[in-house]
Amino acid sequence: MKVKHLTMSAILLAIGAILHYIVPGIFAGMKPDFLLSMMFLAIFINFNATNVVATSIACGLISALTTTFPGGQIPNIIDKCITGFVVGLLIYALRKIPIPQTLKMGIIGLIGTLISGTAFLGSAYLLVGLPGGASFGALFMGVVIPASIGNVIFIILFYQIIARIGLSRETLSE
Repeated sequence: MKVKHLTMSAILLAIGAILHYIVPGIFAGMKPDFLLSMMFLAIFINFNATNVVATSIACGLISALTTTFPGGQIPNIIDKCITGFVVGLLIYALRKIPIPQTLKMGIIGLIGTLISGTAFLGSAYLLVGLPGGASFGALFMGVVIPASIGNVIFIILFYQIIARIGLSRETLSE
């Protein structure tokens, strides 16, 4: 991997980590995961197998360190690894489809966040239980669905910024 690819991914993850740390929990310690959005952008902009794995593991570790969910460290790592793999496959599948990049980012954001939320809640349920006696469905509807919508908007806006300053997959591959 080139140094500029690593640097761009690291900057995106750092921004995501800061946002992940400062955004307060909404319900039972769960909150929108802006680090996840930045993971999607980092994988999309620098799409290769090495970056997918490295970015997913780094995101899992960062989110485990900054989680407010009781016992959410291991579920965060599991969730980010599963999500990174699925998002990598999704990006690969969308590569040849002639739709605007912004729409692709919206699709990736929506599906990726839904998968991430499902993987996180499922692994948390199995490993540590869900906090406050909340059910999987209540947390999914109350946190994952709104976070998915928020992440789609955030990813599209942030991708537009990245594209306008000239940091797209094409310019980074030069």
